[in-house]
Amino acid sequence: MTSSPTSPATKERALLSTPRIVFLVVAAAAPLASMIGNLPIALGLGNGAGTPGAFAIAGLILLCFAVGYAAMSRQIVATGAFFTYISEGLGKVFGVSSAYTALLAYLAFTFGLAAFFGYFASLVLDQAGLHLPWLAYGLAGIIIVAVLGYRSIDLSSSILGVLMISEVVILAIFDIAVIHAKGFSLALPTDVWSPHAIFSPGLGVSLMVAFTCFVGFESAALYGEEARDPKRSIPLATYTAVISIAVFYLFTAWVTIGAIEPDAVAARANKETGELMFNIFTRYGGEILTDIMGVFVCFSILASYLAIHNAASRYIFALGREWLLLPWFGEAHPKFGTPHRASMIVSILTLVAVVPFAMTGLDPFKAGVPVLIGFGSFGIIFLQTFAAIAILVYLHRRANQPSWVMIATWLGTIGLICATIFVGVYFKFLATSNATFVGLLPLIFPAVVVPFAALGVMLKFVRPRGGRPSERVAEADTEFLIRGDASSAGTWVIRYKDIADRERTSDSKPSFDIALAYARTLRDKRGAKIVELVGQS
Repeated sequence: MTSSPTSPATKERALLSTPRIVFLVVAAAAPLASMIGNLPIALGLGNGAGTPGAFAIAGLILLCFAVGYAAMSRQIVATGAFFTYISEGLGKVFGVSSAYTALLAYLAFTFGLAAFFGYFASLVLDQAGLHLPWLAYGLAGIIIVAVLGYRSIDLSSSILGVLMISEVVILAIFDIAVIHAKGFSLALPTDVWSPHAIFSPGLGVSLMVAFTCFVGFESAALYGEEARDPKRSIPLATYTAVISIAVFYLFTAWVTIGAIEPDAVAARANKETGELMFNIFTRYGGEILTDIMGVFVCFSILASYLAIHNAASRYIFALGREWLLLPWFGEAHPKFGTPHRASMIVSILTLVAVVPFAMTGLDPFKAGVPVLIGFGSFGIIFLQTFAAIAILVYLHRRANQPSWVMIATWLGTIGLICATIFVGVYFKFLATSNATFVGLLPLIFPAVVVPFAALGVMLKFVRPRGGRPSERVAEADTEFLIRGDASSAGTWVIRYKDIADRERTSDSKPSFDIALAYARTLRDKRGAKIVELVGQS
């Protein structure tokens, strides 16, 4: 069996090391922006001084989820992430449904972050004497993200790495300033860890905030096909991201409470809301640090926007490869190896969403940005839960996992089910809106599952037009080893070796014809060596 020469795209799509994937994943969580925007909600409306405990609980639950997620990522490497894992665990019907649901969530998140970047940049630069409408900054952000999303993911990860490290440095300076001013005992009060503080009324709200602050960590698997060593990098990046984000949020929340004093946290957070963190920064770090922080909040939002844009692009790319969207979207750039067509359509859709909204003249923050970001956040947590159930089923079927892996996966699944409930019930706080229809928005995601599940059922019986399957088998036999009856209904997978001679297995394909076409694409355009096509009943 021979393979075609290695294509440029194939070489480009295996660039990412573990640290670069961590940068992409942590940047999506926007640590600095999350602390500025979300922490006051937990302090004021949640369990107040017990907020660090909420971050610890959320971190432990997601770490348990990450155990199963990592175990599955070692066996399946694909760009589809949730789509692939849910398809393997619960079947193609639910996989198709989850793919479209994920796309809805990530696109809503992308639109909200694009507008939020423009809005916040205008606030920061207005104070510097540069007065432009927020749409101007929003368009600048869209152009920057469009260019980076089109070009090499390696470039994006490098930029996100610099921005992420800058965010950590800014908050580290703040933490050190508070500890220096108040001493360890007052800056890090031990009372916050008492059961009375953690399990006080409002814990549900704080857990809602905590889980939404982690949104983005699950995107590591989206870069499986672009990782140098995916079976090692994806699990390691996932664990690193969860632990890093948890420690980052927990410690900053703890120091913030010490800076305010535990007994005054709730009252002050409710009074100052979005200004709370800026006021504390000014008191302990001075106006210069606060001004610098404002600039880096803009960068934090932009970094998150780029990371979420990349995730949305890869879902469109995966859907195109599966013929669930136009196959045209499922091609990688011949030079950069990026899902450039999918990235372009995300940029166009972002323009279509943001520009008309700006033309209304409404205040973006009051009129919908938090709703879009909150809607996307809930959708991703909903899908995390869906994926947790699928991973549990998948690992249980194989019965070859250590008991600790199964126990952790069970705990993660139960915890994420609770998280979905918390975020749904307290969604109005996340969206900063008391409108009745806003409180009902989370119901859209369960509702979307049904029609797209029906589509998944239809796809089980639909094949691309062409000759009879038996005719194609004869042709395929001269190319690839076929295991299974190509004329019968059922899904197919392709086993192949990539350019680095690593054995991989493709996503499930809904028919033999699609599997055959994809095998040829892998061979002719990505330099893969096809081992066999395997039918699955």
